[in-house]
Amino acid sequence: MYLDYYQLREYPFTLVSDPRFLYFGEGHKEAMAGLLYSLRERKGVSLLLGEPGTGKTTVLAAVLEMLPGGVHAQSLDSPLHATPEAALQAIVRGFGLAAGDGLSANLAALQTYLQERHAAGECVLLIIDEAQDLNPMVLEQVRLLTNLEHRGHKLLQIMLSGQPELAEHLRLANGRALHQRVAVRCHLEALSGPEVQAYLSARLERAGAQRGLFEAPAVDRIHQLSAGVPRVINVIADHCLLAGFAAQAPQVNRALVDRVAVKLEMRPPMAAVPTPAAAATAVAAIPATAPPVAPVSGRGSRLPGVLQRFASGCARYAGFAPSGD
Repeated sequence: MYLDYYQLREYPFTLVSDPRFLYFGEGHKEAMAGLLYSLRERKGVSLLLGEPGTGKTTVLAAVLEMLPGGVHAQSLDSPLHATPEAALQAIVRGFGLAAGDGLSANLAALQTYLQERHAAGECVLLIIDEAQDLNPMVLEQVRLLTNLEHRGHKLLQIMLSGQPELAEHLRLANGRALHQRVAVRCHLEALSGPEVQAYLSARLERAGAQRGLFEAPAVDRIHQLSAGVPRVINVIADHCLLAGFAAQAPQVNRALVDRVAVKLEMRPPMAAVPTPAAAATAVAAIPATAPPVAPVSGRGSRLPGVLQRFASGCARYAGFAPSGD
C-alpha cells in the first residue's frame, strides 16, 4: 500500500528469506567465511547458531546462491522427518537417487554416490536448518553419515543450523558424539545500534528508496524494541511505513514507532539500553543512507552487486572461484 507513496519498487521488510536483502553485518561476514572455510577444507560438520530471527536461514540461502558448479547441495527439512529411515530416504532422494526400502540399502546408495562425486573432484553438501528440532535418533543418523570417508577425506559436508538449544542437544549423551565432530562453529548475534541503521538503509536502498525514511530517534527506538533481531526489525519497520503512509508522513519519526509498538504490544527488553543522548550521538555518526547498491551481476545470481562482490571474495578465499576477475 505504501510503495507509491515512498517511491519503492518492492516491499523492503518482508519476512521471506531473500538473499537479495541480506545485510552483511560483522557477524554475518564471519559466519559466511566460516561456513565456506569448512566447505573448502572438507571439515565435515559445521554449526551455525543464532536466536530466532537473526538471519540464519538467509545466510544459508546466500551460501547456496553463490556455490559454483561442482558442488552438489540440498537442504533437509528436518522437522518433517521423525525417523532415521525417513530422513535418510529424503537425503537420498534429494540427491536424485532412487531410494531403497531400508537403512542399509539407502546408506549403500548414498555412499556409492559420494564416492563417485569425490572421484570426479566434486563436493557434496547437506544443509539441515532448524536442526534443534531433530529427533535424537535422526541426530544419531546424521552422526553416522559423518563416518563416510575416503582416504582421510570426508565424503559428505554437513551444515547444521539452529537455535542455541541445538548446542545444548549436542552436549547431551545422544548428541555428544556428533558434537565432537563439529569442526567449525559460527554464531549470529543481534545487530548493534549502528548496524540497525545500516540494515534499514540497505534494505530500503535495495527496494528503490531514494532517501532515508527513518529519522534517527526512530531508528534508536526500533533498536530498543527489537533488541537488534532482524526479523523483529522487519515487522516493526513494515508497520511503521504503513502507519507513515496513513499519516502522510514524509519520514517515520519516533512518535510513529511508539504508536506501532503499542499496536504490536511490544516493549523493549529488560536489559539496559543506551541513554537518549548516547543513542543520538551514536546515530549522528552514522551516514544517513547506505552506499548505493549496484545492479545484480553474474549469471543466475540474485545477490545485489555489493554483496556479490563480498561473496565472490569469500569464494576466492575458500577456493571456489578463480582469483582473477
